[in-house]
Amino acid sequence: MVPSRRWAVLAGTACFFAVYAVVLNQPAPLLAAGGLTAWLLVTQLNAVQTMSAADEALSTAVSVEQTTVFVDGRAAVTLTASLSSPVDAPLDVELVMPPSVEGPPTQQRSLRIEPGETTASTTCSVTFPIAGRISFETVNVELADRAGYFTETVTNSVDAQCLVEPPSPDGIHVGRGGEIAGGIFGEHSSEQTGPGLVPHETRQYLPGDTLSQVDWKTTARMNHPHIREFESESDYLLTMVVDARSQMNRGPPGRTMFDFGREVALGLVGAAESHSDPISARLVSDDTTAWEFGPSSSLNAYQMIRRHLLTADPADGYLRRDGQSRPLAPTEALARGHLLEGDESRFATTLRPFLATSSSYVSRVNDDPLFTAVKASCGRGGRDDHLVLITDDSSKVETYEAVVVASKRSSQTSVFLTPNVLFDGPPIDRERYVAFEEFRRRLDRLPNVTAYEVSPTAAIELARTETAAAPE
Repeated sequence: MVPSRRWAVLAGTACFFAVYAVVLNQPAPLLAAGGLTAWLLVTQLNAVQTMSAADEALSTAVSVEQTTVFVDGRAAVTLTASLSSPVDAPLDVELVMPPSVEGPPTQQRSLRIEPGETTASTTCSVTFPIAGRISFETVNVELADRAGYFTETVTNSVDAQCLVEPPSPDGIHVGRGGEIAGGIFGEHSSEQTGPGLVPHETRQYLPGDTLSQVDWKTTARMNHPHIREFESESDYLLTMVVDARSQMNRGPPGRTMFDFGREVALGLVGAAESHSDPISARLVSDDTTAWEFGPSSSLNAYQMIRRHLLTADPADGYLRRDGQSRPLAPTEALARGHLLEGDESRFATTLRPFLATSSSYVSRVNDDPLFTAVKASCGRGGRDDHLVLITDDSSKVETYEAVVVASKRSSQTSVFLTPNVLFDGPPIDRERYVAFEEFRRRLDRLPNVTAYEVSPTAAIELARTETAAAPE
């Protein structure tokens, strides 16, 4: 407890009378000092009892009007405090703002329960400048005694959350060769035995059921719409490797390559959650795997992966342009080495040893963080698995080798590529776009691999128009 100024004045007066009594050697001032001291002790005891009763009777709650907002969005937050029985002293409650939230001044997010009252509430508007899951966890409660001699501040726990999402890029295109690909977000193919493939039972149609769920034979027999439900026959693991390196920062704010890739990843998480599929995820930074999780199929798993995707931000840095990372594959190096056979020039003699060894290529690929993450993500035996790689076309050689490994070790591999050329703005460089499409098709031809482009819809349409119009 913290004594108030009124208590300090009375305590000082008691001390003055005590000293005065000693100096004058008179009992009367001493009796006055003793009386004031006794009064102060009684008020302190009453204050303890009042504050303890108020603390036990108090309950607080916080609610957020919108549970999901975008970055820099606003939401109304309501603070409510109630007492199971009234107390004879005022009680002040203040909402504590999380560090990442911009809120109003203290007086606009505080409330007071006056003596004799049992409830009060206040609503304020807050701004969320940072993406992620924001939690309002504490309120400060200031208790006082009825005489105003003491105050005490305690902390109460509350639980209110709001998911703050980054600006979602609109006009997102996901397809193959410029054509939109539908139904790719986590759907199971007919050969796979994930959730939703094994008939379980039929029931009557309810509002919200889709037409594809209707069991027409049972409907005809029962003369009423019936739905066939399914259950899982085996686990189907979705593994995501998301490229969050600085090269994914290309594009205007809110519409970078990473922003578009993140939308695909969030869609996949939602699909996995709807099927109750186990999911694991890795975020790759410039040097290593920055974060990894799973596999898990708990509700917290999906929420945790969403939170990390929403808060991930590729570091600003050197944007490596596509085409700069082109180490020669061993077969290509040997083929070029054969062209130098019989050439005894100084240039050929110096170059020939480099083309005869594959150690440089192997070292370059093995040191690539994306290749390492993909290699560590696939090859979980005993279950059907779907590995999803979300990256760009900057490091074609390393990406190709990573997908080769995935095609051999995973049941199914999907690659979502953001073309650098479509994030540089018009005009579209035809040669670079053709090179990207050739690379995507090369990946698409690998066994068990499907490769998609992810880009702004307007950019892909412009690229197709300019490519079609350009002379061969």
